[in-house]
This record gives sequence, structure tokens and C-alpha cells, in this order.
Amino acid sequence: MRLLKLSALFATSLFVSSMAMAASFTSVTIGGASYYDLTTTPSKPVIYGGFAGSCTGDGNSTCNSCTGSGLAPCNQNAAYPNLILTLTLTADVSLPTNGTVTVKIDDNSVSLNTAPYISGSTLTVKMLWSQICLKSANGVQDCSNNVDSDLVVTITGSGTTTTTVSATMHIITSAASTATYTDCPVGTTGAANTGFCNFTAFPGDSKMYTDPIVSEGYPTSTTGIDFRDLVFFYEEQIPADGNDPATTVGRITNASPTSVMPVSSTTFPPDVDDRLTGLTNGKTYCAVMANRDLAGNIYYFTPVATVDPTTLCATPEPVVGLLDDKHCFIATAAFGSDMAPEVQSFREFRNKYLIPYSWGQQFVKTYYKYSPKYAAMISQSETAKIAVRGILWPLLFFARLSVALGFWFALAITVFGCLTIWGLYRRLILGQNVRGEL
Repeated sequence: MRLLKLSALFATSLFVSSMAMAASFTSVTIGGASYYDLTTTPSKPVIYGGFAGSCTGDGNSTCNSCTGSGLAPCNQNAAYPNLILTLTLTADVSLPTNGTVTVKIDDNSVSLNTAPYISGSTLTVKMLWSQICLKSANGVQDCSNNVDSDLVVTITGSGTTTTTVSATMHIITSAASTATYTDCPVGTTGAANTGFCNFTAFPGDSKMYTDPIVSEGYPTSTTGIDFRDLVFFYEEQIPADGNDPATTVGRITNASPTSVMPVSSTTFPPDVDDRLTGLTNGKTYCAVMANRDLAGNIYYFTPVATVDPTTLCATPEPVVGLLDDKHCFIATAAFGSDMAPEVQSFREFRNKYLIPYSWGQQFVKTYYKYSPKYAAMISQSETAKIAVRGILWPLLFFARLSVALGFWFALAITVFGCLTIWGLYRRLILGQNVRGEL
């Protein structure tokens, strides 16, 4: 009987112990961070602090350092040393009100800005970024050295049940200092890990196409923090610019209007929405491209001092034709919709085999210049529409074959097919029998 009681006591102790060990924080709310990722690895959220440029905040929120003159590294949600990082963690058990709270980074204790707040199953801790940076390995108080460390928050105490609950978060900071990228001309890839390193502006309907070129290694950056997207700073040309692209480009600063272009880096080259939208037709716009990393730092700007400013400017116009996105005569008359898969195939061919090359860029510019006039004429005639549709089908076949198999392979198949058809035509239609031919 005594043995049975001891066994029951041991089992109960083991159960209580396992319950204590199973206690955990199930969610976290973050304030005072440039950016954070709670979904990629839920068990270890990633918190980013971006230190680029300078701005004055209220100590509780990030600030916008993209407000100065000129073009320099900045962050629209910048962290700063005296900014408070606030973590509110919720556990799956009631927390001991008299619990001891510790915060460590790289095994060094981080001083809290205020006493921790415990209420029910919720724990709130606040600390300065300067403390986080100082206590991390190789860190400094002004956060000028990058941090890449785990931050562990633990509460231990006794209530109705002995409880120890901890949570681990990953802290990453970036102190961007590189202003411009090394320009990569068409057909090259530029220095590795420098993001997108070139773009050329083309007009669209109420938009500007940019067709940026990416460097090798994307999304990895030279700072060790992955790039996230592209930010374009732009200005509208005004009479005072005297129709001079260089003057308009020279007015672009960190405080200019911006357009963010999302980038999907699941494949290489990455997929980017290359359109700067919301522009007014008939007005000229000039833009400068910059890369933004996961910490929100914006850097690697277009080197405007060495790049031809005319390649950075475009005048949106209503374009009717094969390569435009809207009001496309070919799409509506020949294929029934401006989102038809046939039209998408032509766009893919343009992006892959025309835009990356200087001769292709010239072709696209010439097409945009002259196509509206002839497209308008064709749209008035049903016979012309049918004829154009017939002309486009072979081109569509070649475009799709090029995108799927490669340009030269598609060209070889097309040439062989044409020679075969010509041989059959001569033999079967014209009645000729030429040695060596079909």
C-alpha cells in the first residue's frame, strides 16, 4: 500500500512537472521595430531594426529618415538608439504576479527600460535598442554594428503552480551606409549581392515601365540582410526644368514621391511588378531606383552622376498596341481580352528577349511611338482586324516557343519548319521534285 502511494505521488509530481515544462508563450505583439516577421518561423519571430539616416522620434515609435535633401541611405520606419522596443507576450497559463523576469541576448542580460508588467497570462517588457545593440556580440551602443542574435525572455515564479515560461526571438539590425549601386549595363549583372542594379524607363498608359536588371545572388545583400522590394523616387518635369531630363533627375531627393514595387524572390531572376502607376498622360516623369532590405533600409540608389538621365525619364501616353497593358487593340480585337493568355505571352517575350538588349529597347520605343496611329486605323476595319489576327498567330507561336524553350532553339525550329513547308509546297503544289528536298 505504501508503495502504491509512493508511485501515485511520483506520477503526480511527474505530471505537474511536465505541465510546468509545457507552459509557453503562444503569441507576441511588437512595438518599436522597423519590421518584423511572425509567420515564417512562428516559434522564433524575427524582429528587425533598421538604422539608416537620422531622425528624431518620440521614443516609442519609429521615424521617417527619408526626408532630407539629396539621395542617401534612409528608412521610412527607422529605429534609433533611444527607441523603446516593446514586447507583449501571451502565455497559455496564468503567469506568477511575483515572477522574476530576465531578458538576455547572446547570454548577456539586457536592462529593461521600465519594470515588467504582468497581468494574467500577459507579460510586457520594454527595453532600449541601445541596450540590445550594446549587449549583443560585437555590438555597440549607437547600433552602428549589425546585430544577428537571439533575444530570450524568461519569467520564473511560484503561484498555484511552479511556472517557468520563456520565448526566443531573433533580433536583426542593419546600419546601411552604401549610397549607390555599381551600374550594370544591359546584358551584364553588376556586382554580386547589390540588388537591382539598372533600369530603363519606358512609357505606358498612365504608367512608367522600368524593367529593372538584377545582380547575381538576389535577394542576399552585402549587409547580410535580404532585400525585400524596390523603391522608386520620382519627380514630374516642370517648366523650370526646361525639358532637360538631367535637371528633373537632379531634383529627386529622399523626400520625393515614392512608388514601391514588390519583388518575389522565390525564383531567379526574381519576379517584379515593374510598373510605376498613377501617373498623368502627357507629362514627363523621371525616377531613381533604390533597393530596400527587410530592415526597411533603403540604399543602393541609381548613380545619377554617371547614368544617362534620358534613360530615367518617360512620358506616359495612351498606347494602343501589342505590347501595352490597357486599351490593347490586338487583345480586344484578335484575342477578346486585354488579359488574354496570348497577350501575356507577347509581354513575356518582350520582357525576356527585347527589354534586356539595346536593339530590343529601341524596337519597343519605336513601337510605342508609331503603333497608336496605325492601330487606330486598323480598328476601323473588320477586314484589317482579321488580317492582323492572321499575322499575329505565327508570331504568337514563335513568342511562346521562345519563352518555353529559348530563343535560338525556337528560331531553329521555326526555320526548319518553314523550309519543310516550302519543300512540301514545291513538291506537292508546284509539282517540282528537287534532289535532296522533300
